[in-house]
Amino acid sequence: MLFRFFHSRGGPPTNQEVILYEEQMPLFMKKNANIKVKHEGFTGEDYVKKVTVLLAGGTIGDAMWTALGDGSIYNFAAMKSIIALDDLVAKEKFDLGQYYAGAINAMKRDGKLYALPFKSHPGMAVMFYNKDLLGAKGVTGEPTKDWTLDQLVEAGKKATADGGFGYDPNLDQKTFLAMTRAHGGELIDAEGKKSLLNSPEAIAAITWLYEAINKHKITPTPDQLKDLGGDAKSFGAGKVAMLRRGTSFQIAAGQEVKDQFKWFVTVHPKGPKGVGGSDYEADGYSVTANSKKSAAAWEWVKWLTNQESGIRLGEIGGTVGGRPDVYKSDRLISKQPERKVFLEAMENAQPARPAYNTFFNDYRIAMHEALMPLWTGKETPSKSFLDNANGLVQAVLDKPAPKA
Repeated sequence: MLFRFFHSRGGPPTNQEVILYEEQMPLFMKKNANIKVKHEGFTGEDYVKKVTVLLAGGTIGDAMWTALGDGSIYNFAAMKSIIALDDLVAKEKFDLGQYYAGAINAMKRDGKLYALPFKSHPGMAVMFYNKDLLGAKGVTGEPTKDWTLDQLVEAGKKATADGGFGYDPNLDQKTFLAMTRAHGGELIDAEGKKSLLNSPEAIAAITWLYEAINKHKITPTPDQLKDLGGDAKSFGAGKVAMLRRGTSFQIAAGQEVKDQFKWFVTVHPKGPKGVGGSDYEADGYSVTANSKKSAAAWEWVKWLTNQESGIRLGEIGGTVGGRPDVYKSDRLISKQPERKVFLEAMENAQPARPAYNTFFNDYRIAMHEALMPLWTGKETPSKSFLDNANGLVQAVLDKPAPKA
C-alpha cells in the first residue's frame, strides 16, 4: 500500500524536517512492511495555495502538515479537508497525555482534534543575549526571568552605543501578544472573534515598545535593524545585545555567532503581572478527508509525533516535538544547555488564541501595518490611534469563515 503525505518544506534536502522524513520513512516502513510512504514538499509561502488546489482536485494524498502559526489547520478544518481524529483516538484509547495539553488544545477547533503536534514551542517567550557585550558595557549579572522591564531598559541603555542597540523585541503580532499578556491582557477574545488591541493592557504594552524605540532609544527602528543586516546578523555582529525571539532562533544564533562571543538565553524578563508573556504554537500532522488509506496515514501521523521523532528534530537542529518527554530529554539538554530554558518556558506557556475565521496571517499583517507608524515615529500610541488600529484589525476578524 502506497500513501502520500505533504509538507511545507520544499527547499533543500538539508532542511531539518526533510532530513527527519528521509530518516524516519525507512524505519517506519520496516516496522510496517505493507505500507510504502512517499513525501512531497512545497515552499512555505506556496504551501496553502498548492494544497488547496490539490484538495479541490481530490489529489491531495493521505496525510498533511498543518500549523497554528499561519492558521492553516483551522482553515483546513473549516473546509472539512482534514478529519477530526477523536474517533481514531478513542478507538485505540490513544494517550493524548503524551503531548503538552496546550499543544493538543491548539490543534482543536470547535472542540474537535484535527492534528497531533509535530512540533511545538512557547511563542516569543525567551530572550537571547550577548554575555560578553553586556559584561563589557557594565551590566551587572546576566538577564534572568526575574528581571523587570525597568531593569531590561536600564541594561539596554548601557548596551546601546557605537551604532549598536541594547534590545530588539521583534516588532510582530507575536511580540505584541506576549507583551500584552505580560501586562495582564489579551489581544483577542476567547472566541477569537473580537480584537482587543485598544484595551488598556494592550495600550500599555504597545506604549512600552514605542518608548523603547522613541524615548529610551534602546531598540532599532525597522529601517535601522535592516541596516544592521536583520535580527540574526545584527546579533552575530555584536550590534544588538538582547533579542526577544522564539526558541527556533537558537539555530540562527549558533550559525551567526559561531565562537565570536559567549551567548545564552533566558525566559523573557517579567512584566507588571509577573510573567514575560508566551503563547503555545504548534505545527501538526493531519489525516486528509478524502484519503482511502486513513488507517495507514494515522499510523504515520503517530510516528512523526512520537518521542523519538521529536528528539531527532532537536538533534538535527531547531524546534522539537510538542511533548514533555522530548523537552526533558537528556539527549538534547546535555548537548544544548539552552534547552533547559526552553523547557521552563514550555512548561509555563500560555494558551493559544487563534482567529476563529482562520484568517490568522491576514490578522497578523493587518496589525503589523496598522502599528508601523509608531515604530517609525510618525504617530504616538494614543487611545485614538489604537482605536483606529483596532478597527483595521477587527475588519479582518469580521470576515466570514470559509466553508466546505
